[in-house]
Amino acid sequence: MNVAEHASNLYPLQTQPYALEDLEYIAFSGHHEIAHGIFQSVSKGERKHYANKYILAEVIYGGIKKLRKFLAASAEVDANKEKEFVNEVVKQFLVSCRSSGVYPRELYESLLLWSDELMKLSLLQEALHYYDETIATGVNKYPELYSRALIGKAGVLNTLGKFQEAQSLLSSLADRPYIINDRNLIPDIVFGLGTESLLKGEIEYYKKLLFRGLRHFYTDMGDRRLFVEQLLKTYRRSHKILLDGKVSFGDKVLVLLHIFYFMIPDLGVLRVMRVSRLLTMGLLGYVYALNYFRRSTLERPEMNVLKLDRLARFDSGSDSTGTTQSRLRRKNILVTRAMGGIGDLLMMTPAFHVLKTKYPNEELHLAIPRRYFPVFQGNTDVKLLDIETEDLDCYAYKKWFNFTDCPAVRVEARSAPKVRKNRIDIFTRASGANLFETWTMDRLPRYAVSPEERNFQESFWKAHNLQNKTVVGIQLRSDEVYRDYPHMEAVARAVSQEYPVLVFDAETIRGFEGQNITKIEGLSMRRAFALVSGCDAIIAPDSAFVHLAAAFDTPCVALYGPIDGKIRTRHYPKCKYLDVRRKLGCLPCWRNDRIPCKLTNMRTSVCMADISVTEIQQALSDILKLRKPA
Repeated sequence: MNVAEHASNLYPLQTQPYALEDLEYIAFSGHHEIAHGIFQSVSKGERKHYANKYILAEVIYGGIKKLRKFLAASAEVDANKEKEFVNEVVKQFLVSCRSSGVYPRELYESLLLWSDELMKLSLLQEALHYYDETIATGVNKYPELYSRALIGKAGVLNTLGKFQEAQSLLSSLADRPYIINDRNLIPDIVFGLGTESLLKGEIEYYKKLLFRGLRHFYTDMGDRRLFVEQLLKTYRRSHKILLDGKVSFGDKVLVLLHIFYFMIPDLGVLRVMRVSRLLTMGLLGYVYALNYFRRSTLERPEMNVLKLDRLARFDSGSDSTGTTQSRLRRKNILVTRAMGGIGDLLMMTPAFHVLKTKYPNEELHLAIPRRYFPVFQGNTDVKLLDIETEDLDCYAYKKWFNFTDCPAVRVEARSAPKVRKNRIDIFTRASGANLFETWTMDRLPRYAVSPEERNFQESFWKAHNLQNKTVVGIQLRSDEVYRDYPHMEAVARAVSQEYPVLVFDAETIRGFEGQNITKIEGLSMRRAFALVSGCDAIIAPDSAFVHLAAAFDTPCVALYGPIDGKIRTRHYPKCKYLDVRRKLGCLPCWRNDRIPCKLTNMRTSVCMADISVTEIQQALSDILKLRKPA
């Protein structure tokens, strides 16, 4: 019996209820087995008091792992009890979110995890119910989870023999490639579409899908093997692929490279020489180049399209680059981004300005979720489209840049932890700018404060007696906990001894009481940003306020840890970043919220906690000298 199981057996003996904060910390730290054991010991009537997103998510995850253990041990009675327990917690999570009107990412991750598990248990109707719940409650605000939900539901429908419904779901993804940000979902979409095409007798469509599946970039070699095997079965012999005049030369080369790769045995001597790894990197590098080393995705549309009717519009009667006539029919420029965050959107604005300057006679259409429209209010470079409701025809545009498949993430993942490129430069180069245009552009983010918002800021300053004072704004936290600085209240108290402090957060702020501290909570984004524009300096973790300060030419102390602040703030002359790389050699590690800290195996970053309040105060004193003259 391990420690967690032993502890779990002891929990019912506890006479005093656990404090919500204690259980939340246990869950937040990723101790799912302990969180599960504690929560299970709480009576059903009391569980509603622990309706916290971290607690419920970890309890569900811990319950699924325990269920798998029971099934592996053929303990069916215990497995059934655990299954019912997890089901109750999932329902509680849904009820809690409906009651509050807040649907966090953790809810959707839990629903998908449970739906997938029910599918594996052959409980198809229950799985279908939770996939429907996931979709109905708004998972589309998280594109990667939305794609998973549609693919999962399509898988259940296929198993139930409802092929037409399954194809409709997958086609909705294939028709909207701009909402897919996880390349590793492509094989599931292609195979799902392929099943229906075979049943309908659309063999040529099926073959094209298989080639498209090989052309897309994803790293799962098992999925690549499946595509190769299906092609060999479909054509029966590899030489028939080479002799088929309907198969393009590029597809023939791609298939041959894959066949060659999978024919080489993984012998011990090859493993020692790391030949297999080199071959894998070479093959994936070639596919990566096919997808991304192009000036415009529209020059080779077949690389990005899954639907044959889309392909036919470009391929019939023309070569792979399209005829002159087809090019003349296309106009304007489209940039798609199916998700946030606000910091990334701000870092894209210099690229948009370069694009608009480069193509002054074309409209630049920016398709993003409507909730991010306020970031671009007053930005004359772009015309906004709602990516969640507009029926976009990407291939009708003169150029299309798909930033849902984020170029910055690709570059950073490829080079981490030795990332050398700033995201502003990456976005600009990915939008087709040449080196000269990138070198000579204005790299500061662009954000416009309206006259009404300026009046609001000035009225706020007057009402709080902030006029003619040095005001310091503090962003309490980022959207991702691994970037948060845990001693921000101590910073606010220390700074407030000398300057008025505004503490910003979208939610209700607990603590931060003080005579010289004003809490800015629950304001709309535009109004909060208007107040930021009036501050003389900003202190913030790695998040939107760092880039917003640069847009306002406001001095900023930026607190960094896992992400390299030197790279992220390279183009911000009035920003001073702080980290503890001199103390911890693992910085920057470039991990994300899904990867725990290597030192603690927790979500929080120990490196963030090691930045001292004194360092921040000294950095603030230094950057205040860079203020714009009054």
